[in-house]
Amino acid sequence: MKTYTDIPIAQNTMARPENLSANLEKYLVEWNGNLNGNNMPVYSVQSNDIKIFDTVETTAGGITGFKTDLQTQGLYWRRRSSSFEGGTDVFTNILSIDLKTDDWSKGWNPLSYYSGFEDWDLIFDAREGMLVGCCTIDWQHGCDVLTCNNGGDPILTFPACRGNDWTSEWGVFVNDVLVARTGAMPPKRHTVSLPFSIPCGSQTVKVDCRWISSISEYASGESNSDGSEFVIFSAEVWVRNAVR
Repeated sequence: MKTYTDIPIAQNTMARPENLSANLEKYLVEWNGNLNGNNMPVYSVQSNDIKIFDTVETTAGGITGFKTDLQTQGLYWRRRSSSFEGGTDVFTNILSIDLKTDDWSKGWNPLSYYSGFEDWDLIFDAREGMLVGCCTIDWQHGCDVLTCNNGGDPILTFPACRGNDWTSEWGVFVNDVLVARTGAMPPKRHTVSLPFSIPCGSQTVKVDCRWISSISEYASGESNSDGSEFVIFSAEVWVRNAVR
């Protein structure tokens, strides 16, 4: 590629700072992609001359994703959705956890521990630079319903909701370090996005998503509790590794 300097430097002449600065500035502008007809003639590069980058599509256990390593960056993506990966619509859940009877922890619960999301974690070989990404989850946490009575004579029964003080939240972890969280959210259906950025070295990186719930005990002595469901409809994560 030919670069034309603004101020020519003749042989055996003194190097002047202003000449060097003016010429260096033009080199840097062209290095950042500002090309013109002098150094990049019209039609000298056609679409057939540009190589399409390679992507690796993976579908395992209902998980779709790709990993692409380019010269100055890498792009990585994983998704499991009830609307795309073998599902039917946005109202059909992939995972339902009964917080009364199913196994879960009072601390952070990794999404990949549960059926349907075992291969969801995003694992790739990063290069030194920055990781910029976002995790999006479509989920729902319902309340509990109890059958109560008035304690009088005659005894009358009525349904009562429980869960106005319950909360749940999501967090994104990079190599087991929490980098983003939603904060406590009340029971209902939510679609949350968790953007994050963190510097990284040249190493293997694992990005995973975890949830946590804080619920009060079920009413003492009540055996007719219907339980509370923690439901997930879709989860998606993408990461851009900008190389230093």
